Amino acid sequence: MAKVRLEHRHIVLGQPLQFDLVDDRGRVWLKFGYVIQSQGQLDRLIDRGVFFEEIIDETQRQQQAKEYVSVFLRVSELAGDFERLFATEPVNYGAVLNITELIQDLCELDGDAALANIQLHKSGRYSLRHSFHSAVMTEMLLRHLDRPREVRSYAVAGALTMNIGMLELQDLLYQQDVPLTLEQKRAIVAHPEMAVEALRKQGIDHSVWLEVVGHHHEMIDGSGYPRRRSGDELSIESQAVSLADRFCALVSERKYRSGVLPSLAAQNLMSRQASTIAPALATAFTQEVGSYPPGTMVVLANGEVAVVVRRLLNLKQPMVRSLRSPSGIRYVAPPKRIASGPVFAIKEAVDAQVIKDFDWAILWSSVQLDEASAE
Repeated sequence: MAKVRLEHRHIVLGQPLQFDLVDDRGRVWLKFGYVIQSQGQLDRLIDRGVFFEEIIDETQRQQQAKEYVSVFLRVSELAGDFERLFATEPVNYGAVLNITELIQDLCELDGDAALANIQLHKSGRYSLRHSFHSAVMTEMLLRHLDRPREVRSYAVAGALTMNIGMLELQDLLYQQDVPLTLEQKRAIVAHPEMAVEALRKQGIDHSVWLEVVGHHHEMIDGSGYPRRRSGDELSIESQAVSLADRFCALVSERKYRSGVLPSLAAQNLMSRQASTIAPALATAFTQEVGSYPPGTMVVLANGEVAVVVRRLLNLKQPMVRSLRSPSGIRYVAPPKRIASGPVFAIKEAVDAQVIKDFDWAILWSSVQLDEASAE
């Protein structure tokens, strides 16, 4: 059956979809049975240009429900979709809400694979990649804090658009290894309010979204900018975006240096910057990220080089998959290890560039969508 482009007449708000919605490359955006609740969401889907093939019978529905997806790969592809939003002028910032919903769905399917992208997915424009990775971590932190999905959605949208007032400068600074000029410093201080203004010009007025963008560099101890707000003036959503922004900036490489190891980045945030992080958010960060978040490259006690793939109850003893033997030979099928005991305990974290030209997606099993949804 030929794909049909979605129109308003095909949808009844508040009733389950009778088909999957896919993009022009056949990737699923919304599954059979999903309920579209708002006119705004429907309008965004139609503007985006999604398609469907009507489900004819129960057998076909069951076959489609058994689709398996690689969450790691989907998140990487979604980062590319996000970047393409900025390929034309003017940028439709409202379209990022489609991205936020998919980030939320993918984090729910496999949060470990989603988080791993922060350290392992390095392609694309730095400024947009950084915002995207910050958005993924924002979703994970706010889910841990049991914030409502809709509120999280606007906070994630805020993370995606927080730097639209300085994207070109951010890309320049990615390569710059000399001190900032006075003009650059002024632009950095001004960029949150410039971003808010740009969003307002497109009619975006949701309070959480705008607050997150305007406050993502403010700190609860009053040391942030541009308005030196503090304490209860800052929502937990804006604080979560701020923390995600700082962590992702620390662990990301620059053209002239490697990124900070996640264990050192976490230590920096939880000790030196402790006064800027609310206790509940610090707890969420420690339990969701810890010293060895998924995607961290480590050396085990036996000399194997491995990558963390799953957080376990003991965050210091995650599940890893070994990529290179003690003698330096790459494993064809990377074995799973629990990083504990005298043999497989983590000896140290190392830069991800120790292993190059590797298909990271194979380290995480594909997830069956109907099973994941049921869970």
